[in-house]
Amino acid sequence: METTSAVDDVLPGQEAPTRKVPLISWRIVVGIIAALAMVAVLFWIPVPFVVNSPGPTFNVLGSADGQPMINIAGTDPTTGETVRLDDPQSASFKDKAQPGQGQLRMVTVSETGGPGNRLSFAQLIGAYFDSHSKILDYSSVYPAGATREKVSDAQVAMMRNSQTTSQVAALEYLGWDVPATVTIEGATEGSNAEGLVAQGDILRTITTPDGTRHDVTSAATPFALMRTIPAGTQMTLTIERDGDTRDVSFNSVAVSANTSGSRLGVYLSVVPTLPVDISFNLSGVGGPSAGMMFSLGIIDRLTPGDMTGGNAIAGTGTMSYDGRVGAIGGIQQKMWGALDDGARWFLAPSDNCSDVVGHVPDGMRVVAVSTLDEAANAVRSIADGTGDALPTCQ
Repeated sequence: METTSAVDDVLPGQEAPTRKVPLISWRIVVGIIAALAMVAVLFWIPVPFVVNSPGPTFNVLGSADGQPMINIAGTDPTTGETVRLDDPQSASFKDKAQPGQGQLRMVTVSETGGPGNRLSFAQLIGAYFDSHSKILDYSSVYPAGATREKVSDAQVAMMRNSQTTSQVAALEYLGWDVPATVTIEGATEGSNAEGLVAQGDILRTITTPDGTRHDVTSAATPFALMRTIPAGTQMTLTIERDGDTRDVSFNSVAVSANTSGSRLGVYLSVVPTLPVDISFNLSGVGGPSAGMMFSLGIIDRLTPGDMTGGNAIAGTGTMSYDGRVGAIGGIQQKMWGALDDGARWFLAPSDNCSDVVGHVPDGMRVVAVSTLDEAANAVRSIADGTGDALPTCQ
C-alpha cells in the first residue's frame, strides 16, 4: 500500500504530478513521536513522590577550606584563660584541639523531589531499585503551597536554632554559666495559656503548686522543669510586660501519648549570653538534626586531648537547651552515609530505635542515647575500648 502527495514545482496549466511516499517513513515519524513522549514521561513530567538517599557527612572536628568546622574564641570563665580555637597557631588550639586524629561526623540526607526539584519517573525507578533509598508520598512530606524558598528558609532557621541550642547545652555540660533571656512569643493553639500571655512577655519565674519558685535565668530552666511536671498541673508564671511584673496561672498540657512531663503551652524564644564566640564553618546544609554532634564537637574542642580516641564516630539527633537528644528523620539513610564515609560507630536518638532495628548496616555498631551526657560518655567509652558494653537499639 502506498500514499501520494502533491509537489510544489508545477507549471501554470499543468496538473501536479504525484510521487510515492513509502509507508515506512510514517512509521519512523510515529516512532520518533512515541520516543519523545516516552522521554517526556521519564524525564520531564514530575511524579508525586520524594526520595531520601544517603547524603554527605561532615567531620565537625575537621576543617573546610583551611578553616576549622567549629571556631571558638573568648575567655574560659572557669579558668580565666584565653580560648582561641579559630587560629591553628595559637597555644590553646595546639593544647586542646587536635583535628585529624578522631572524627565526629554529622550526617545528612540527600532529597530529590521537593518543591522546585520535582522527581521524574526515571529517578523514581532508580530509587525503587536502590536499597539505601526511601520513597515517600510528596503530600506526606510537604503541605500544599510549599515552595523552594519557604522550605529553604525553614531549613536555615532550624539549622541556626540547632547551633544555638548545641552551644548552650555543650557549655552548660562543661559547667559554664550561660545566662539567657527567655521571651514568650504567644500561646499554642488550644492551650490554657491563650488570652493570658502575649508576644513579648519576658518569662521571669515559674512557680509550681508546692510554692517553689524557679527563676528563669538560663535557657534550660523551663524545658528541664516541665519534663517533671504532669499534664494538668497548675503553673504560675511571673512575666514582665511593658516594664510591669505580673503573675498568670493556668494548667499545663500534655506533650503526646507515652511521653512523661508536660508543656506550658506557650512558644518561647531564647537569647543566650555566651561567654565565648562560637561559629560553624558549614554551608549548604539545613535542618535541626546536627545539634547533638555540634555539642559533642564543642565539648571535644574545649577539653584536652582527643575525646574520640582516634575513632570515627557518626551520629544524629536534635539538641535541646537542657541537653535532651531528640528524634530525627531519615536515620536509615544517615547510617548508610556514615558507613560510606568510614564511620563504624553511630550515635542514635533512643526515640529513633524503632527505625534503627533491622536496618543497621553490617560493620556498624549503633549506640542509643537520650541525653548529651549519655552521648559524651558513649564517645569516651568508645575511646577507652569499652564501647561494646554501651546500650544499643533493641
